[in-house]
Amino acid sequence: MPGYNTHRIFNYSLFIASAALLYVWKIPVVNLKLLVFIAGFYIGTDFITPDLDTDSTAIKRWGRLKILWLPYKWTFRHGQSSHNIVYGAVVRILYISTILLGAYYLLFNSLPQAMFSSIYVFIFLAGIITANALHVMLDSLF
Repeated sequence: MPGYNTHRIFNYSLFIASAALLYVWKIPVVNLKLLVFIAGFYIGTDFITPDLDTDSTAIKRWGRLKILWLPYKWTFRHGQSSHNIVYGAVVRILYISTILLGAYYLLFNSLPQAMFSSIYVFIFLAGIITANALHVMLDSLF
């Protein structure tokens, strides 16, 4: 399987190539939705990757917060369900969202209501899922 930097180079190369094609085709793309997608793509490429179930560079990027991923690491075997194109990304997103929203609720005694109805949440998640899908596709080539 390719290493962490190979995945990053692959994802960002495809992203840059896509942006270049949009520019060449003169398709206007500078807007908030694209920026939200880019943020999700970055998070999906560098932080919420299918390799969080191993002692990878991705989990080390979390620093002291990598402890949050220990139950995930103990539950999932590398290369199995964590490397499913959609299911793996959705499980990781639900896992970390549950922890973050739980912490938010403990701190503020409520959940952010406006966040759940926003189209930007779905665009952000699409960026994460796209980055994860590229990771899994590259793994399947090797």
